[in-house]
Amino acid sequence: MPMTFPTMDMTHVSVRGGHVLEPAFVQAEDLLACPNDDRLFVDVRLGDPDIEYRAYRDGHIFGAVHGQIRDAFAAEPTPASGNLPLPGLGQLADTLRNWGVGRDTEIVVYGPTPALAARGWWVLRWAGLAKVFLLDGGLKAWIAAGGALARGDEPHRRRLPEVLALAGGDLPQIEVDEVEQLPDGAVLVDARDEASYLAGHIPGARHLAASEFWTPSGRLRPASERARLLAQAGLEPDGEAVVYCGGGVLSALVAMIMAEAGIRPRLYVGSWSEWNKDPERMRRSAVGEQA
Repeated sequence: MPMTFPTMDMTHVSVRGGHVLEPAFVQAEDLLACPNDDRLFVDVRLGDPDIEYRAYRDGHIFGAVHGQIRDAFAAEPTPASGNLPLPGLGQLADTLRNWGVGRDTEIVVYGPTPALAARGWWVLRWAGLAKVFLLDGGLKAWIAAGGALARGDEPHRRRLPEVLALAGGDLPQIEVDEVEQLPDGAVLVDARDEASYLAGHIPGARHLAASEFWTPSGRLRPASERARLLAQAGLEPDGEAVVYCGGGVLSALVAMIMAEAGIRPRLYVGSWSEWNKDPERMRRSAVGEQA
């Protein structure tokens, strides 16, 4: 049965055209209360592939597949691109086909941090899938709620005979040439840690570290605290913003949180790892605190 989340305070994310999708952040207790035979958990990771797969094998949500971002949610970088460019739609469709994902499959992403899971969420929503959710608190929250676990290799998933038709563009993004030409007064947000921001950032960017939005346990901070952090950075509902980080991971989470607060974000996927490839852009980059 599809999820209805009868007990949770639903958090929605809007995309272009004002269309409101399913709740973006979900709780383990609500997933357990609303079982679905066509639900897929994706354990999203980014570190060293061998180390990350061993960590996945050591324990994951029962039935979860392993989603290494470089393989599933990014394309190979080019000399001019960022570290994690968006995957080709054919590549992504083939990954989903191998995972047994159909048009009605509910996908729940989780990872060691909510930002890693957010990259998977953002790519899947960008590609046109609506039933994608981020598990607040990840594996720890699932264990605390009494969810079933598994060890070992990925489970066998039936490869579907048909390929999903993915569109791309369902969530707004921005390319580097557009970032270079942002008008004065445009809101540009750097979601990296403070040290990275101070070492160099895109001119005019204000700092808002993605890590401020989750607790040491990996759970998102309450909605009121998230709203306060946005307000402190000068981000107001009904406004627009461009957000970037190092490679489109941390910024994906901030984009989600902006959208839930009524801000219209555009994600600069190439982020700093693309921006810093050009000597002229680097010459114009800012260092230190925002003026």
